Amino acid sequence: MRPTPTSYPTGYPTGKLVAMLVSATIATTAFGGGDPSEPVVPGELILRADTPATLAAAIAALDVDFSNIAVIDRIDGRPIYLISYGLTATQTPEDVSAVIDALIAAGMIPWGELNYIGQTGEGKTDSLWLSGVGFDAGTFANQYAVPLLGIELAHERSRGAGVVVAVIDTGIDPMHPALGGRVSPAGASFVVGSATSNDIGDGIDNDGDGLFDEQVGHGTFVAGLVHLVAPEATILPVRVLDSDGNAGTYQIARALAWAIDRGAHIANMSLGETYRSQALEDVVGEAETRGVAVFGAAGNSNVGDPREFPACDGAAIGVSALDWFDIKASFSNFGDRIDLAAPGDTRVVKGQPDPSKSIVGPLPGGGYGAWKGTSFATALVSGTAALVRAQHPEWPSKEVPANLIRATLSTTLGSTGIVVDAANPSYAGLLGQSRISAIGAVDAGPLAPPLGDLDLDGDVTAADLSLLLEAWGPAAPGARADLDASGDVGASDLSLLLYGW
Repeated sequence: MRPTPTSYPTGYPTGKLVAMLVSATIATTAFGGGDPSEPVVPGELILRADTPATLAAAIAALDVDFSNIAVIDRIDGRPIYLISYGLTATQTPEDVSAVIDALIAAGMIPWGELNYIGQTGEGKTDSLWLSGVGFDAGTFANQYAVPLLGIELAHERSRGAGVVVAVIDTGIDPMHPALGGRVSPAGASFVVGSATSNDIGDGIDNDGDGLFDEQVGHGTFVAGLVHLVAPEATILPVRVLDSDGNAGTYQIARALAWAIDRGAHIANMSLGETYRSQALEDVVGEAETRGVAVFGAAGNSNVGDPREFPACDGAAIGVSALDWFDIKASFSNFGDRIDLAAPGDTRVVKGQPDPSKSIVGPLPGGGYGAWKGTSFATALVSGTAALVRAQHPEWPSKEVPANLIRATLSTTLGSTGIVVDAANPSYAGLLGQSRISAIGAVDAGPLAPPLGDLDLDGDVTAADLSLLLEAWGPAAPGARADLDASGDVGASDLSLLLYGW
């Protein structure tokens, strides 16, 4: 049963006062901003209520004007709620926003907003993966980004061991050979009606654009690029985007919160929205304070405004895309809130991708293809960050506390990369501090411990085996002995340790 207006705690406005506040409150009191044409999830809003009393009061206030007011969900451990609402024939979502603004103005809740939709940049621009002759494991391993970033040389100093990279996307095909068995079995799905974190289609045109399952493979492709750069990092699959590449802001924020709680060190978010969501900003801010670096794609609309979030969130790292000559990709967004750049462009001639100038990645079912987008530049940056993070298993430390890990990674990658302003004079200062260099980044740090080196002495020995056996059983999130990030230390971890012996 929904609360009634009589359940208001003393001092909170009744329905009439809410209506008065609505008429006197303009939209600027809300946190969100950006493109007003950004679609919303029908009948859903998000709000923060720090106590049960304020939650009940907010529900009661909404119940005065709208039907079907109920709590649908809550982000675990956070006072962030998903609320349903119903409208009459004459009401619109803007009416809901007006009431939310009034509740904020009255001090009832810190913030509230409609549940806007985020998606892959490639989905927004109908960019699809392309297959071509010769796209195989060899093309993947030797694509132009590998020598450009010095990835093979970087592997002499770090391979990403001990780092968990959450890929928050359309899911992952964990059996693809390009992923080297480094996909955690403990993934999760936040897609309604699907319990699997696998990268699969639903056969439905979810976004009504006439295309079906057009972003299937996006998460697998992204994961493959992360693994290409950091082959010993563990990929944590977090499926939140449907097979057309869409998800509500609430679901995206919830997925990120789950990845934080599961011990991720890095969160790759090759997705975005132009609406600046407080829900997502709250969780991205929490990620920063807890030492989790969030990487976001700048977007593929070739604009500086509106900005894409979380890429342009101050607590995240935004990534633009360049081509094989370090020239801005024609589609890449830009702006002074972008932090780094990386390869993300593919040359297509008469509908066919050029293997020598393509971003190549794995696709569900064992195949490979070419794609282009800031999503894939972001994956390369996340992988490079994993190499650097692996060099510092001591973090958080006195020198680099948890809340400075993101900034330290961003500074390291930015200061060791290649400045591309001269090659892009029209976008000087708008593509990020530099184009990343994997070899440059790892050269700035010590040798990373190898996979299975639990005592961090530089070798995998009987001492590490002893530590693993002592930790056998359920593991805390991020535990170093949990080599496959499954949540348990067991036979799979033992196998990985012996492999690194």
